[in-house]
Amino acid sequence: MQFCIKAIQDFAYSGFGGRGGKHGDIFWDNESFAIKQYMKMFADLASATLKQVANWFVWLASTLGKFNANELKRAHNEVHDIADGRYDGRIQKYQQGLSR
Repeated sequence: MQFCIKAIQDFAYSGFGGRGGKHGDIFWDNESFAIKQYMKMFADLASATLKQVANWFVWLASTLGKFNANELKRAHNEVHDIADGRYDGRIQKYQQGLSR
């Protein structure tokens, strides 16, 4: 889970010339895979939706990383994209690469 929180923080920081250096406009495939897997696991354990878990992930990353308003919005939007399935194609490709 630490990997997921760090990935969210690095992504949020990178959007506005921030603290995290160069990350990019989207999560890397391994990051989105890990975040989605943990979201599913926590959603099952807590009988919650993926979006509720996404909110918690972003809150946790923000609390630990002290996001400013822009970083918080950037992280929130992209982690919700993972929850909404917008990364599912990339995740599938990543999983297929792992199983070969």
